[in-house]
Amino acid sequence: MKSLSVVCPVCGAKQEFEIPVKLIVENIKGVSTIAVNAQCGHGYHIFVDRNFSIRGYQRSDFDIAATVEKEAPIQDLSLPGIVRMFGEDAFAYATHALLLNKKAILVGTDQQILKTLFVNFIALFEKELADSASAIEIMSKEEYNQIDPLNLSGNLIIDLDFSVIKNNPFFADKVKNEKDLLKESLAIKNIEVQKIDFKDKIRDIFLYVNIILNFIYQGQIVFKDIKKVMKEKKKDINEKELELAWAIAQGRYAGLLK
Repeated sequence: MKSLSVVCPVCGAKQEFEIPVKLIVENIKGVSTIAVNAQCGHGYHIFVDRNFSIRGYQRSDFDIAATVEKEAPIQDLSLPGIVRMFGEDAFAYATHALLLNKKAILVGTDQQILKTLFVNFIALFEKELADSASAIEIMSKEEYNQIDPLNLSGNLIIDLDFSVIKNNPFFADKVKNEKDLLKESLAIKNIEVQKIDFKDKIRDIFLYVNIILNFIYQGQIVFKDIKKVMKEKKKDINEKELELAWAIAQGRYAGLLK
């Protein structure tokens, strides 16, 4: 904080108050306009440059005092905490959407909860989804209610207020593999290791995706044959991870052909 001395342009009364240094220094306009509700009872504006010099004053005809609330820091959720906020089915389908680089929209009333869940969920996928940064979106209930449902019909929409899926374009898709992989991670007793294990599974899936795509580029398009070769190189390979990787690779290859 930085202390500034001001002089009321109405009555000449002096007053000191503090302003946040960061807001002044980082203001791209160079000069910040600050509304002052002075102790003398008058309202006016001051213009402050990045050196904290007052460039001028302007009287206000009226002003409205507002309280600026500090946003709570993003909480680091455990894997069970993330799943609980989603609901197990919604979590599985959201994972399915991100793996296939399809749109998922999280809708809710509380913006802080939305942001917290968004950050924690994306972190599970880390760099593997660098090309899918726009595959998930958060939206307030007010924003959602103003949009024509037909414009969102192709998106997975999850209502976080009730942990339910409002629209599911993947309804015909099986998400058993996603659920089974999640259960494997949740079965680990150490809660910190649970999240690490799930992230490792995602990393392995995308490693397998790249390997499978190389096979496809070389003309090998039979999954059974690809799986046989991969299992010969890694006998303990996870079948569910491999099946998910095959689905992702097929989707990505089809996208390249368009």
